[in-house]
Formats: sequence, C-alpha cells, structure tokens
Amino acid sequence: MDAARPKKRPSAASLKKVTPENLARLGAERLAEILAGVAQARPELKRRLRMELAAEQGADHLMVEIDRRLAALETSRSRVSWRQRSTFVRDLKGLRELIAVRLAELDGPAARDRLFQFLQLAPRLRTRVRDADGQVAETFAQGARDLSRLAEAADVGFLAGTLAQQVALAPGDWAQWLPLAVDGRPELAEATLRRLSDHPAFAASWLPSLRTLADAAGNVDAYRATFTPAELAGQAVAAEVGARLLAAGRVEEAGEVLEAAAASTPIRAPGRRAAEPLFAWESAWIEYLERSGQSAAAQAALWASFERTLSVDRARAFIARLGGFDDVEAEARAFALAAGHPDFEAGLRFLLDWPALPEAAGMILARRAEAEVAAELAELWAGRLRTRFPEAAELLLRKAAAAAFRRRDLATCDRLTAEADSIGL
Repeated sequence: MDAARPKKRPSAASLKKVTPENLARLGAERLAEILAGVAQARPELKRRLRMELAAEQGADHLMVEIDRRLAALETSRSRVSWRQRSTFVRDLKGLRELIAVRLAELDGPAARDRLFQFLQLAPRLRTRVRDADGQVAETFAQGARDLSRLAEAADVGFLAGTLAQQVALAPGDWAQWLPLAVDGRPELAEATLRRLSDHPAFAASWLPSLRTLADAAGNVDAYRATFTPAELAGQAVAAEVGARLLAAGRVEEAGEVLEAAAASTPIRAPGRRAAEPLFAWESAWIEYLERSGQSAAAQAALWASFERTLSVDRARAFIARLGGFDDVEAEARAFALAAGHPDFEAGLRFLLDWPALPEAAGMILARRAEAEVAAELAELWAGRLRTRFPEAAELLLRKAAAAAFRRRDLATCDRLTAEADSIGL
C-alpha cells in the first residue's frame, strides 16, 4: 500500500531553498550568468573561477595560475584587516583545495611540490593575519594531511629528502605538521629520520621533529637518543622513554631506565611536605612491575600512589586486580580514606567522581565546618547530590554562598542562595 501512495509534492518554500538540487533546475546557462556577475564584485571568487577554467585546459595551465597566487602570497606584506579576514581565509582554503584535489587529479608530483610551497607560506602569513579562531592554522594542518595522502605513491627517498629540507627550514611548524604528513607511513618516517639525523647542519630546534619521526617509525632507540644522559635521569623523560620501551615489549630495558630516575624526584609541590614521584613516571613504573612479574610490588605502588593523589584511576586499577571479597573491602577502605582526607575538596572530588554519592553526602554532613569549595564546584556537585541527598547539596551551596558574600561577590552569593532555596521547596 505504501508503494502505491503518490509522492508528496515539494512545497514552494522548499523549492526556493538554495540547494544543489534546486540550483540545478535553473540550468547551466543561467547559473553561469549569475556566477559571472557575482564574481565581478568578489575578487577571490573570480580568481577561483579562473583557476577552475585553467584546470579544464590541463595541468600546465592550472599550475601557472597556482604559481601566480603562491608568489603573490609570498611577496605581499600588507596586513589583513578584520573586515578582509573571512574572505582571505576562504581564498586560502580554496587555494589548498585546488592544489590538493584539482591539480592532484591532473599531476600528482606537481601537486606535492606546490603543497610544500603552500606550507612554506605559514610563517609569513602569521605576521599578516590574526588567527584567533585557528582557521588559518587548520588550513595549513589540512595541507599536511593532504601531503600524506598524495605521498602514498611517491618515491620514499625523494620525499624523505624534501621533508628533511622543510623541517630544517621551519622546525617549529613541522613539529606540528609531521605527525599528519607521515601518518601511517613508518617507512617514510624512518627515511626522513635518517636524513635529518645525518644532516651536517643539525640544530637542537629539530629535536621535537626527530621525536615525532621516531615515534611514527616505531624506533624507540632513535627516540631515546634525542635525550642527553642528564635528561634521561629525570623522571619526566624516563617516563616517556620507559613507556615506549614497554610498548615495544622491552620490559627489562624499561625497568632500567625508570629505576635510574627513581631517585630523581621532581620539585616538591606546593602544600606538600616532601618531593613526590612524577605521576607519569609512577604509571610507567607500575606497569613495569606488573609486566615483570612483580604483582605484589605493583599493587603496593598503586595503593601508595592512590593514598597520595586520590586518583580514581589508581584506585580502580588496584581494586581490579583483587579477587573474592577483597575488592569490596578495598573499595570501602578507599572511600574511608577519601572521606577523612586532610584536603576536603580532594577527598570529596574522589567520592563524587567514583561515584560514591552516599559516602560523599556523609562526608559533607560530617565535616560541615570544612565543607567549603569553589562556587562552580558547589553548583556542579550539588547538582549530582540534590535528588538523593538534598541536605548535603543544600549545605554545600550555602557554604559557597557565604564565602561569596564574604568576598563581596553578591551576584554569585544570590545565585547560590537561590539554588539552595530551591532544594528546600
């Protein structure tokens, strides 16, 4: 019956919407007239149309137009005003698309060469146009992604040499673009890594790019070699290298790197009595203990870390390794430790993030004098508690309102008070 039902005719309003289907009904000649007219007042549109027409004539014609535009962008010094910005960004995106799509369809190697030239524009354009919303940076990042796609059929040796040259010229930009340009191409990453490492003019500013390439190539030794022995002795670097060694299955070496940095604790954090292990190093160390068969030591390290940090992830990892009723007992012990923690906010955060709402409410009511957190947290946490534990939610809001009143933030005080009043209704 449904198949026999006549199709509903489109309404007049829907037929006037500017869609590709509706515009097609105007016919090619009428559309061409309209477009040509609009292009007279839109230089960037006129330029795009000229390039599209050139593409119809072949790659050589399109390359002439693209090269002219690249040269204009390279030599221009004028600032792009906020009025011109949207047009400029549209033009830049269109140029990238013409290179990466239209020219690539006609001549892949020529498109790759011009993508490199396009990416070289980034430093100059940063001085000409404000990029508060990141659209210009994203256009260049997309150019690096395009390069990865177009590089699939390219000679690895040639492309690696070109990439190495580009990194040497603009190491800051390529530190961001390399992960996109060599994505899924470990052989290209490895070849570029070798070219850069052997470059006679090696500079320290290339190190971030070398590390990116080493990761993309899965070359842990090359990544490790970018750090000095003094840097490797620090927990931050040891954590990075150790994690990569563990991922590569080189457990014993990871343990050696991590253990060598164990005594090099970071600077004491504000409010702490003593220096503490870096969280990332500790994570790698716990994984090493577990994978090297030292399960008891791993559990002890997990619990010690949880006691110090009140990390939900640490507590979950500790409890997940337990069996029988031990996990229930450990969970209760974790809740009790958080509820009695000297740092009220940290303890309450743990209970609410778990979530352990009854324990969180009990903590608030038991420690009324300390139950003061920032206004934003009070609103967020009271929202989680108000349905099942309205008394605790109201107390949290009123304490935050009182704190706002004391600092003469009357608008916040009124908002929190109104929220607290609504709970008691």
